[in-house]
Amino acid sequence: MNNFAKYNEQGMKPTSLLIIIVLLVPGLAGAQSKPWTFRQCLDTALQRNISVNQSRMSYELNKINLEQVKANRIPNISANANEALNFGKNVDPTTNSFVTEGYHSTNFGLNSSYNLFNGLQNANTIRQNTLYMQAGLYDIEKAKNDVILNITTGYLQVLFANEILAAAKNQEDATAVQVGRTEKLVSAGKSPESDLLQIKSQLATDNLSVITATNQVDLAKVTLMQLMDIPISDDFKVEVPVMDEPAADLLQTNTEIYLKSLTVQPQITSASLRTTASMMALKISQGAQWPRISLGANLNSNYASSRKKGNFVNPEGYPFVQQVWDNIGQSFSMGISIPIYSNRQIRSNIDRAKINLITSQLNEQNVKNVLRKSVEQTYSDARASVKKYEASKQQFAAVESVFRNAETKFAVGVMSATEFMIQKNNYTQSQSNLIQSKFDYIFKRKILDFYQGKPITF
Repeated sequence: MNNFAKYNEQGMKPTSLLIIIVLLVPGLAGAQSKPWTFRQCLDTALQRNISVNQSRMSYELNKINLEQVKANRIPNISANANEALNFGKNVDPTTNSFVTEGYHSTNFGLNSSYNLFNGLQNANTIRQNTLYMQAGLYDIEKAKNDVILNITTGYLQVLFANEILAAAKNQEDATAVQVGRTEKLVSAGKSPESDLLQIKSQLATDNLSVITATNQVDLAKVTLMQLMDIPISDDFKVEVPVMDEPAADLLQTNTEIYLKSLTVQPQITSASLRTTASMMALKISQGAQWPRISLGANLNSNYASSRKKGNFVNPEGYPFVQQVWDNIGQSFSMGISIPIYSNRQIRSNIDRAKINLITSQLNEQNVKNVLRKSVEQTYSDARASVKKYEASKQQFAAVESVFRNAETKFAVGVMSATEFMIQKNNYTQSQSNLIQSKFDYIFKRKILDFYQGKPITF
């Protein structure tokens, strides 16, 4: 905007500026309304989807937990320092003798402890958290798969709605042509005026069908944009891919597809890893029954201003650095703790871990059952949809022949408008059924491929 103003100040003519704007605006509009491909829709949804991002955050937390339990194998070290002012009668910490004068004292300490053995609880906890982190990766893939299925459904719904709209517009155009022909026949006295009224009534019906189909397209677009989590835009369009005629045969059985899906679907691996993690949890709780062995080390020193060097007759000052160095003390320790009775806490933890393990095993089996039922249902639906699609093609071919013949007869005035409308409605319904059965079968085939780990593409 500043550049345009600058050019105007330098003498650019308003006409030239207008020409530039006219040339630029169509290009900008074209860039904004560029159709979205399936890959672009999917990538946008995967990037913005909250469930996918939540799964990623859960994975990051699992990584932090794993790093923490790994760090538990390293001895801990802590340092402390203390400064005190003492008045009255106190014990000098450097000599353990009573003093009555006021003085200040300083204490330093460095401590370390190491868990030498705790029933392999640390090692099993590391294995458990490693399994949780690996399961988290597959949870991310499962969340992505859910997004892929939703986007595939939404994208196909837009394509389906567009085809229905295109068919409705074709019917509207064809009926408009028939209105023109009928007007000529009525004017020539070859057809009754009632035929013209019926054709115009059909044109109004076709207009309504176009409006309804347009609304369905808009609704399908809104649904897809919401799945992508982008703002609703009237300029949103999807690219219409070239889809080959879907194959009419299913080369694999539902059992073969299911067995393949067990090896590639992430929810199966995730459930299996969590079952193994529950086994580790049981070992961790059982490890609490073992004795615990720990090592400890301590380095300390202190200083007191009341301490002096020499005898009582000629005491000398005791410098801070020298006194701290002279008072250094070290200690090493080893301890063992044997659990004898813990108010049944250990036993209760073991019992809970056993129940959690059984629950994990049941959950894993349930995940497999859900997948098997989904594969079986989709396979049955695909078999039914392919039969319906083949039957719809045959029906449409037959109905189209009848309609074209009726169209010719009506055009020359040897068929009444009522009979022609019946054939036209049959043709429209058959065409709609064919489009619907085609997209239904395409979707079912895509899902079967998806269960086998094949990427969904258009």
